[in-house]
Amino acid sequence: MRNLLILNYEYPPLGGGAGVVSRYHAEYLAKFGYKVTVVTTWFEGENEISETENLTIIKLKSKRKVKHKSTPDEWLSWIAMSKKFLSKYLKTNTIDYCMAHFALPGGEVARFIQKRFKIPYSVVSHGQDIPWFFRQQMFKYHVFTYFWIKRICTKADKLILLTEAMKQNADRFMGAQKNKNCIVPNGCDTSVFKPDFSKKSSKFKILFIGRLVEQKDPMTFLKTIKILSTKISAKDIEIKILGDGPMRAKMESFCLENQLTEILNFSGWVSKSEMLEEYQSSHLQIITSKAEAMSIAALEGFSAGLFVLSTPVSGNTDVISEGVNGEFIPFSNAEVLAESILNFYQTKFSNNYSVPSDFLENFRKKYDWTEVVKKLISEINSSI
Repeated sequence: MRNLLILNYEYPPLGGGAGVVSRYHAEYLAKFGYKVTVVTTWFEGENEISETENLTIIKLKSKRKVKHKSTPDEWLSWIAMSKKFLSKYLKTNTIDYCMAHFALPGGEVARFIQKRFKIPYSVVSHGQDIPWFFRQQMFKYHVFTYFWIKRICTKADKLILLTEAMKQNADRFMGAQKNKNCIVPNGCDTSVFKPDFSKKSSKFKILFIGRLVEQKDPMTFLKTIKILSTKISAKDIEIKILGDGPMRAKMESFCLENQLTEILNFSGWVSKSEMLEEYQSSHLQIITSKAEAMSIAALEGFSAGLFVLSTPVSGNTDVISEGVNGEFIPFSNAEVLAESILNFYQTKFSNNYSVPSDFLENFRKKYDWTEVVKKLISEINSSI
């Protein structure tokens, strides 16, 4: 197995974490000597084909209106374009194995080329694509697509999940074929996101990172900061929100109405180097999400040595050791979160706490992309 095909309708700069994950898979597999071809979606300003050593990225001109989100009709457009393109491409190009990100739309294209060209495939799930992982948010979608997704996953050699919670859900979904399920977590670029405790801010600095959407529950975070503003002096605290999204205007209005602008700053999306500076200079990262698959921002924060307060969402339940590198907080409870932050401020921050070096070293080794992609290769090889 030397020639790999990666299918994902989202690939940077399109989409969110899943696109980033597929990019790291592609780049590290290419570093390991595999010939990797990525088929994804074109967006205005992007090249249709780009090539580096061992890596070819092909972006198809299907329907895509905005970078950060996509709709079912756009998925169907990409499926149709991908099938048409690959029907010709695979007649003259050798592919030994296919990795499809998301059961839909990627898995449908993989199943098509399996039938047409006898190319085996795995599905890499990112949570919401497998019934019933995000039950509340995805119920109607999963009811409509249940048997379609089931057929795609049962025809695959492997169903690759990110976390134990995702695997437990997939085991129920796959039933007698649950032996196909395996865990390969998301990773982190530990060569970039590393600790430097000398850069810590003299103020108590808190980070909130991610798309400003309902799933992340940023309003609970802001209500928490409103409570904290009465308990910690403005001169002693600094809060940064890194990210953007449809809820930003509402959040900024809330901050103005509650006089939080002195301590809280909206930075929008920032570069990787700026992100590193924020991680290294901060003391605490807050994750109030209602649902996650496995947060890349959380892994970056952990790798940079941050202590994380998080709701018990998938991914973080696998990596948080309570009291050591983080603690769990209840969903949508600003009062309890405020108490947890205040407790951290009065104990760990005041005593210059840092995550133990041996714990941090082991974490960084386990979730480095090199180790993660080695595990991915092992799982794929075991299915052939």
